[in-house]
Amino acid sequence: MKITRRQRPSGITTLSIFELMGAIGCLGLLPFTSAGSRDFIALIIGAVFGFVVVYGLWTLQFWAFWLTAIYESTEIAYELFLLTQPEYRNIHLVGPLFGIVLSAVTLGYIFLDRSVKPVFARSVSS
Repeated sequence: MKITRRQRPSGITTLSIFELMGAIGCLGLLPFTSAGSRDFIALIIGAVFGFVVVYGLWTLQFWAFWLTAIYESTEIAYELFLLTQPEYRNIHLVGPLFGIVLSAVTLGYIFLDRSVKPVFARSVSS
């Protein structure tokens, strides 16, 4: 049984790089949040899942497509939750809105671009 080699679309490469920057950004914000707080825990979870998503996208793992979809959907849900919190009024409103837009663009790309889904399908030839 031989596994065929697939080429990573340039959009997936770009997405991987942006996800990597997001995961690194989560780690970079940790020193500025209170240990054990809601934001601290969310940043740790975001960083861990971000690095896993980056690995999966970069190496074209079959599970990466759906993990990315779940991760970005969860990000949208969390950002919408943040918008209901009093500390995210006024100037802090920009962060969650930006996160929602980026996650929506990512979901749109992976589901609407026809070149993406076939790359993550398990392909085994004999």
